[in-house]
Amino acid sequence: MGFEDSLPDSLPDFPPDCLATLTINLGTLIRNYKSCIQLAGDTECAGVVKADAYGMGITHVAPALFHKANCRIFFVANLAEAIKLRRILPDTVIYVLNGVFSGHEGYFIKNNLRPVLNDLTQTALWQAVSPENRPACAIHFDTGINRLGLSPKETTQFINDVSARKGLDISLIMSHLACSDDPDNPMNAQQLADFKAITRNFPDIPASLANSGGILLGPDYYFDLVRPGILMYGGNPSKGAMPKNIKVPFQILGKILQIRTVDAGQSVGYGATWTAKQSRHIATINIGYGDGYPQMFNNCGWVCIKGVKVPVVGRVSMDMITVDVTDLYPQKIDPECDVELLGPHITLEMASEVSTLSQYEILTGVRERYQRIYI
Repeated sequence: MGFEDSLPDSLPDFPPDCLATLTINLGTLIRNYKSCIQLAGDTECAGVVKADAYGMGITHVAPALFHKANCRIFFVANLAEAIKLRRILPDTVIYVLNGVFSGHEGYFIKNNLRPVLNDLTQTALWQAVSPENRPACAIHFDTGINRLGLSPKETTQFINDVSARKGLDISLIMSHLACSDDPDNPMNAQQLADFKAITRNFPDIPASLANSGGILLGPDYYFDLVRPGILMYGGNPSKGAMPKNIKVPFQILGKILQIRTVDAGQSVGYGATWTAKQSRHIATINIGYGDGYPQMFNNCGWVCIKGVKVPVVGRVSMDMITVDVTDLYPQKIDPECDVELLGPHITLEMASEVSTLSQYEILTGVRERYQRIYI
């Protein structure tokens, strides 16, 4: 009997264990969201799901937050993300942080999307839309980060000139903190004071200032709505300790492809950037920068195998990394063993510290190449 004759009648598209895996525990993510509400003293809490829910998958994360955690307000970065989210959740409030461009007004109306208006050109553009079916909007005031938002000069004009806001259905006023990751930075207090001064001109409109880091700055920053992002996804937005109820809701697992002995004086990987000082056992893992594991982890990253942290040695390749498993081999591991690249044991904080990359960049850099498993 030939090999083909021994195959089952039907095969899956590919075997489930031939790819590295990204497992997302939606239950943990929901609990993180509820913990953000508790941290913010039961202030209303939006879900920030831009960048494909920080790489975790908006098509799964947003419905879980909506149906299981009663999250009713979402923020995305751009119109394309918003339209995708609207198709998933027809009955929720969706804010688009980039605002509205000329020619896009019809898409906002058709999909009932709320633009976050960032300058007087955008406010005038939205004013010109017939109010009959026009969704509400948010106004973003820049209080110091100098990215999006009405500048101080525009803010003064918008506040003092009634015609600048006439007819706008403003459902939210907001700003964004520049240094919320550093509780001791005086810019936090300055932005808070500036935003408070702005809110006094809009006493009947809900206000929002706190992102994840802002939540940890305390009650003065909560206002009417908080906007957690990285906290929901298990990252720490502050230099302080991680809040105890925030857990890592994901795990990236690769597999050992091969283990070999490298003698003293031999090098590993492109560029020969790592050389064994004595005989070592080196495992090759099926994850590389093509999966979103960047070369910033060259010779400094860590992975976890069977509960033991082991170092990345040599350069990260497109499809592979190499790690020193001398302390584990051969008693505890062999080819096909699982290897944690990121997750409960190799946290975003740890990965950020050794690589100098931000936790946000590491998380949103996760690529589609992984087999995704949702719990």
